[in-house]
Amino acid sequence: MIGDVCSQCRKSVVLPVLVAALWSACREVVKAERRVGGWEREETHTWLGFARAQVRSAQYRDTAVRELLSGPLGDAELAEQAQSVLAAWESVVDQQHAVLSAFRSRCPDPVLSAAVGTACDAVLSQRDIERTGEGLAQAVRGGWGWRVRPGPLVCRAWSNARLQGSSADEAGQAAFTALASKWGSGVRVTDVSALEAPMLTLSEGHPTPASWADAEFRERWSAFALMCCVRLEEALEQVRPGGDGDVLLLVEGWPLVAAADLDLAFLARWDPVGPAVPTAFGRRRYEEQGSHDDFDRHAGYASSAAVVLSVPAWAAQRAQAGSRHAGRIRVGPEVTGDTLVDRAAQLDMLRSVFPLLTEDFEGDRPWGQASDLVQEERRRARLLLQARRPFQPGPGDAEQQENWVRYLAADRIGVLWVPGEDDDTWTAAADLLSVLRGPFGSLVPAALHVETGPRSAPGLHTLHGRLVDVDRERDLVVFALYESERWVFEVPMGRVVAASRPRELGGRGEWPLWQAAC
Repeated sequence: MIGDVCSQCRKSVVLPVLVAALWSACREVVKAERRVGGWEREETHTWLGFARAQVRSAQYRDTAVRELLSGPLGDAELAEQAQSVLAAWESVVDQQHAVLSAFRSRCPDPVLSAAVGTACDAVLSQRDIERTGEGLAQAVRGGWGWRVRPGPLVCRAWSNARLQGSSADEAGQAAFTALASKWGSGVRVTDVSALEAPMLTLSEGHPTPASWADAEFRERWSAFALMCCVRLEEALEQVRPGGDGDVLLLVEGWPLVAAADLDLAFLARWDPVGPAVPTAFGRRRYEEQGSHDDFDRHAGYASSAAVVLSVPAWAAQRAQAGSRHAGRIRVGPEVTGDTLVDRAAQLDMLRSVFPLLTEDFEGDRPWGQASDLVQEERRRARLLLQARRPFQPGPGDAEQQENWVRYLAADRIGVLWVPGEDDDTWTAAADLLSVLRGPFGSLVPAALHVETGPRSAPGLHTLHGRLVDVDRERDLVVFALYESERWVFEVPMGRVVAASRPRELGGRGEWPLWQAAC
């Protein structure tokens, strides 16, 4: 049955739900197999390439594919086909794991990666390198190639060559070639005053002053490339990563797949310890840069995570160096080897990024039982709820429901629902969800006020996003951060204070991921 439906026809053919799910799972298998082939043919092995391959690997889609197959596996007619697809999927997952392991083993030594990055930072921070590079760019300003930043371009080409095992001479040639690709031909000097004395070429033998200026510019950028490479090699010789033992390192924007993450990509050598938590870093980066390259768009959801790594001290020092990564890299305590102590330190670091951890639910009192803190906050929330317009949209009344959405979507901050034991509470929750799931419900942002942290150190925080479900049978509130499908949390009812309509920040329609309760 699946073989009769090609990828071009799929969009115009309406398939039964289970058949469509099986067809989608088949597509996932095919895409995963193609990536295996691509990674096997890869000739250049870098940590950035490895991080990007990991994000595209089947492990990120495993849960989704198994969910797609869960229905067909239970169907008498499709079970056999679904079992074949599942076996093919598990096989390709194993293949990818083996290929990625081989990819990782061929990546540069992390010590060399850190040393090369440190050398680049040292050279780019030298004032004469910066001034000379700016002068060269100024000389051709407004013309072809004037947007080139020669210092970073040379360092990037040199470091890529070094990390692939090239010698000093080969890395220097790679850097020269990279700069020649931008300034080697067709570039004319537009500002002779930027070519400061002393001059490297004689004016004799040139038919016009302009031709002399172009020849002088060629000599200068060639000398600049040579000077950068000499200093890079000198800096590399002096770099000796130091620091004994391992430390915990908090990284926002994981996995490191963006072009701007090149000098941090060597951290992909170490796997995260503990869970990942959401962070606003990816959104901040998008707003600051204005646009993403293709891979940034592909992996935007993945880069919204923060994780803790256990890395050697020298790796943490290297990652923390450089002002461009300030704020997203934080070095934690040393790894003690005591599982409980190290685990507590990891969770404390993650709570500084996002306060709600599912690991904190493990020590909860009987499921659904609220603490004294939550009960007191609920009493306050009910007083605020009573002061609002009663929430009764009315069953089956589309016009009245639309009016309710418009009322909620307006800047009507305040409490929408408070958990309780009586039936009226659950009826109000059902009414609220019916509106939020309606055709206009996406207009209504929501805030969930919850108790966070372990029971030994509780806190109150507000999460911003959308209310997905109130599950009375499991005693859970399901809440998603904004439109995310990845960051969906099942919060025990005993930890929920209330759901409300949040106040915008500065009237711009913006809300943080979370904030401490006022």
